[in-house]
Amino acid sequence: MTTRRSARLLAKVAIVSPTKSDTSGKVAKKAKPSVKKAVSRAASAAEIPVRLPETASAASQIELPLISLTDPKVMDAAIEHLKTADPKLGKVIERTTEACSIALPRNRDSDSSFISLCQSIIFQQLAGSAASAILLRFLKRYGKLKVPSMESQLEDSNSGLKQDDFIFPTPQEIICLDVDEMKAVGLGQRKAEYLKAVAEKFDDGTLSDEKLAIMTDDEVSRSLVAIRGIGQWTADMFLIFHLKRPNVLPTLDLAVRKAMCQHFGKPFGKKTPTHDELVEMSRAWVPYRSVATWYMWRLTDTITQKS
Repeated sequence: MTTRRSARLLAKVAIVSPTKSDTSGKVAKKAKPSVKKAVSRAASAAEIPVRLPETASAASQIELPLISLTDPKVMDAAIEHLKTADPKLGKVIERTTEACSIALPRNRDSDSSFISLCQSIIFQQLAGSAASAILLRFLKRYGKLKVPSMESQLEDSNSGLKQDDFIFPTPQEIICLDVDEMKAVGLGQRKAEYLKAVAEKFDDGTLSDEKLAIMTDDEVSRSLVAIRGIGQWTADMFLIFHLKRPNVLPTLDLAVRKAMCQHFGKPFGKKTPTHDELVEMSRAWVPYRSVATWYMWRLTDTITQKS
């Protein structure tokens, strides 16, 4: 299934699937005491101070300190909390031999927020192999080789050049590209325009690695979905796999929706579960819904193999 295949590729790039932006749900009058206890207990295990909100929409509005899942203490606390708060999920965790890829550090020298979002757009609605081929052609034409002496290999289709051999174009360089020429490497008209729209936001200073790093999850989401070509699903994947935020629940992800219904014994249909229902189901996972989401993807793989 395309959704599962996309999820497996997201540790390297955030694969875009444009969707209508979603909200975090209606704000409830008060957060239930169980949510506050869960957040406090989990954060205590990671030795992280927690700011609890006065209100919350089934835990979806809880804003935590800007911590990263690349911190071993945070990941250890997440696993401990999820096993305790959801014993059924704990069994999924125990039988999963693959390490949670969200915890893998990014290459800070090359994997900027700008590059991550541009790669997401290139991978939009495509199989991984096809998208990778387009990205490589894009880099060959518009990127720069890290080792200039390899330039003679550019015209050789069997040269073995890889994406990692190139420096991605800067925002200023992409802004100056001609859309029709960009289509020659396999990009569609819209994708070329989307890349330029992202480049403009980074070129004029609206977005930057530094600004995104200190934004709350909601602020990041609002900033990204305001850009043409980026939907809420992509924003969620960026939060999880690029910024490594611990408490993101991508309710638009089909595989996650199916897996959560399987996990919690709820019916799955065209209109169910709703966003609010998914958020309510995940209440016990707060403040580590990103990690629980990753294990839902693994659970989906298990269900597929059994069927």
